[in-house]
Amino acid sequence: MANSELSKLKILFIYDYFKNRVSAEGGKETVSVGELISYLEKKTGTTFERKSIYADISKINEYVQKSGMTNDSNWIYTEGKKYRRNDLKNEILIDEARLIVDAISTTTFVDSELCNKIIEMFPTYFPEGYQNRALYPHYEKVNSKSIFLLNNIRSGIESKSALKISYGYMLGSSLTEKTDKIVSPMALDWENNCYYLIAIDNEEAKDLERDHALSKALRRYRVDRIATISLLGGKQPYINYKNERMKNQELKDFINNSLSAYSSSRMIQLGITITGKTRKDVLKAYGAFTSKVNDKVRIADDTKLDKGILKISVTTGLAPTLYTDLFELSTFENVNIEIDNKEVCKEYAEYIKKAAKAAKLAKL
Repeated sequence: MANSELSKLKILFIYDYFKNRVSAEGGKETVSVGELISYLEKKTGTTFERKSIYADISKINEYVQKSGMTNDSNWIYTEGKKYRRNDLKNEILIDEARLIVDAISTTTFVDSELCNKIIEMFPTYFPEGYQNRALYPHYEKVNSKSIFLLNNIRSGIESKSALKISYGYMLGSSLTEKTDKIVSPMALDWENNCYYLIAIDNEEAKDLERDHALSKALRRYRVDRIATISLLGGKQPYINYKNERMKNQELKDFINNSLSAYSSSRMIQLGITITGKTRKDVLKAYGAFTSKVNDKVRIADDTKLDKGILKISVTTGLAPTLYTDLFELSTFENVNIEIDNKEVCKEYAEYIKKAAKAAKLAKL
């Protein structure tokens, strides 16, 4: 058997078995030589001797070490009468693999088939029916139009090609009020279960100096509101920052300035005092508000939560939805808010007037 073609394949089957069917953590963690012999017989129709298994495991360990895939003296090692293995460098671990599957399962945009592929890649990490037991799935079938749009956007970013997009507004399931725009794509963003194209509006940028001034022409487009898209290549200029480091910083600031998918040209500091009858009332309101502005909130040092007073500082852009979020905060029962920013107070007052007018008209 030593010179047969099957004996050469045997070492590959053993490597594959330990790589994909034996886990360093969780799932199946040990295997006996008898189990390996049965597995190989099932795969090849041949029964191999134990000595040949030992020799192959030694060769696999030598290969893994020389290829730099592990720092351990042996990737595969014995524990009693069974074999175990260590992790490989850059190997996705059980918790990481499950985080990936959970993220995909709860995303409406991604096809469930991708989850199945990942689960098949790591069978020891996922017990049967893991997806249905772990998290309720939200994924939908990805349509070919969405894939086409995203592929063209990525191509435009990579090749530094301007795009012509037809951009509109949703009315039911249809796009209406579509207008053509020439944009220079910078990046894709994902927020609120939607893809967004961050791009420079070529028309807005044509009279601007480069770098800092270009940020005035940055725009955010929901990909599902793009009707058509085409790569323009050399037909239109690709407007870009001269300094790559500055570009990355400006894009980061632009994204950080966004609130509920809207973006603002500048950041502000907003102080808010939340006062409630009880500590619990305050925390309910605070939790709802911070779910919208997440990591942009800092709790002030002079907070007196035991007295139902919570003071926070919010770093945010002057996006339209800021006032919607403030209004929601003020509607919590037994809660009052005070806003420490004159500009925001003025705009918020106008927002309240509009809301009151709308409510009055609804009664008529």
